[in-house]
Amino acid sequence: MRLLALLLASLLASLTIAADVKEPHRNERDYIIEVLIFSQKPGQGSTELPSRPHSYLPIEEPALKIGPSPAWTKISKVLGPNYQPQKLTLVRQAGALKRNNDYRLLFHEAWRMRLVSEANSLPLLIEGGNYYDGMPELQGKLKLSVARYLHLETDLYLNTFEPLPDIAEGSIEEILRSERSNPLTRKLNDLPVTAEALEPETLRNGSSIIEGYYQVKDSAGMHQRRRMRSGDLHFIDSPYLGLLIKIERAPNKELLDK
Repeated sequence: MRLLALLLASLLASLTIAADVKEPHRNERDYIIEVLIFSQKPGQGSTELPSRPHSYLPIEEPALKIGPSPAWTKISKVLGPNYQPQKLTLVRQAGALKRNNDYRLLFHEAWRMRLVSEANSLPLLIEGGNYYDGMPELQGKLKLSVARYLHLETDLYLNTFEPLPDIAEGSIEEILRSERSNPLTRKLNDLPVTAEALEPETLRNGSSIIEGYYQVKDSAGMHQRRRMRSGDLHFIDSPYLGLLIKIERAPNKELLDK
C-alpha cells in the first residue's frame, strides 16, 4: 500500500507540472518591427519638466541591442541572440520629422524577430542621438510581447547635457580623477572593453560625437504600456519624446526561399 501511495503521489505531481506548462500562444511567431523615436518640444500649456539625471546600471540579464549601441555595449556583459535587420519603410514619416524644426529624429530601425509571451520576452536596448563624452542623448529599453494583442512597454530617457564646471579647487582632470574613484564608475570601468568603439563610423546615421567633458543635466522619461494591432501604425508620446511603431507578421521563410 505504501508503494502504491508513493506511485500515485508521483503521478499527481507529474500531472500538476504538466498542467503548469503553457502552450505557446497561436500569435507567437516572427514579426517585422519598425520604430522611430524622436525628441519634441512640449505642447503649449505643458507643465511637466525633466527630472533628475538618470543613468543605467550594468545589464547582467539576457538582452538584445537594436542597432549601433556603444553605450549599452560598455555596460552590458550578457546579450541575447542576433536579430535580422530589415529595409526601412517609414521613410516618408522620417523625412517629415527631419524637415520640422520642432522634432529631432534620434532612432530609426527595422528588424525581424520572434515575439513571445511577456514572461519570456527579452529587453530591447535602445540608444541614439548625439554622444556627449560617450553618453547618448537617447537611452533606454523597449519590451515587446504578444498574446491576443501585441504589447509594447517603453522605458526611455532623453538626456540633456552641460559642460563639467571649472572649480577653484582643481582642474577638469582632477574632477575626472575624483569621478573615477567612485565605486560605480570603477565597476563600469572594470567591464571588458568591447570591439564596438565610440567612433563616428560605428554610430547610427545622423549621430555625432560632441567633444569635451560633459555631465547629464536632466532626463525626461517615457514610461508607457500600449496594446496594439498588427499592421497598424501606432503613435506614442510624452512631453519630450515621441515614438512611431509598426509591427507586421513576417512572411514565412519557406515562401521567401522559393
